[in-house]
Amino acid sequence: MTTLRRSRKLSPHFSLGEFYEAGHAPPVWIVPALEELCSLYLEPLRRAYGATTVHSGWRSQAHNAAVGGAPASFHMGRRTPTLAAAADVSCRTGTPREWYAALLQLGPGGLGLYSTHVHVDNRPGQRARW
Repeated sequence: MTTLRRSRKLSPHFSLGEFYEAGHAPPVWIVPALEELCSLYLEPLRRAYGATTVHSGWRSQAHNAAVGGAPASFHMGRRTPTLAAAADVSCRTGTPREWYAALLQLGPGGLGLYSTHVHVDNRPGQRARW
């Protein structure tokens, strides 16, 4: 089994360790989806609003259920029809509404607004907004 290093860079400012769940590495197959998520959505968000914190990245099925995640949450990753991943994030400056508006302009597959953070994912196909 391949061991993923926490220090592995997914993009210039994000590393794999930020997507670990309670010390457990995400599966190897999800790495390309995480790289895309960082490149397309998290890096632009960071450029606009400063340091961006990943509060929840990859989740195992058990952890997702324990935190009340949606049964088909993209935090668990998807392999088909294309790879997809998700993150709940906040930024150093701005507000969740501003982060949501900025991400909306980038057209992510999934985008959710919460009182302290935003959810963003790179699901394919029909867009989901909440």
